[in-house]
Amino acid sequence: MQRLRVQMEFAPQSKGEAVQVLRSLLGPVRAEPGCSATRLLRDVDDGGVLTFVEEWRDEASLECHLRAPTFRTILAVMDLAATAPTVEIDGISSRRGFDMVEEFLGDTTIDGTRIGDR
Repeated sequence: MQRLRVQMEFAPQSKGEAVQVLRSLLGPVRAEPGCSATRLLRDVDDGGVLTFVEEWRDEASLECHLRAPTFRTILAVMDLAATAPTVEIDGISSRRGFDMVEEFLGDTTIDGTRIGDR
């Protein structure tokens, strides 16, 4: 799996436009072959900071996306940022869930109910 993370900081006058454009890309990026997730995140401590996260099945799928019109639009939004954006691409070899928490903590129940089952 490949994860692309683009973090951008916007001035108040351009943040609304950036949110609107990035939000409009969520569906189209998800529809691209090999995309397993997209998210637009806003920093709760600094509302001007937005992070666009994409997860791709493999490097080939991500490579196709980087050549796609949707990524050109992301580049255009990056150009609106007040400071230089941060771009990170991570290769992820495995993913675990609550089973790992239980493995390390052991008992994860409250009042006899397993937390992961709530």
